[in-house]
Amino acid sequence: MNPTCGSENKRWIITCQDAADGTGDLIVPLPDELLAAIGLNCGDKLDMEKQPDGTITLTPVHSQD
Repeated sequence: MNPTCGSENKRWIITCQDAADGTGDLIVPLPDELLAAIGLNCGDKLDMEKQPDGTITLTPVHSQD
């Protein structure tokens, strides 16, 4: 994990891991520091967006109750 501070956001660079089950799925290991920084808990939903440079941006999905 390599945290890089931006002007208003913190960014973490994390290497995805192959699930190694033949599905082609990837595991995205989210460090505890990241989860705490953005207030995520087990079961929270994330929006995933692939960027033109091949990176993936994960954004918390906040429910509108």
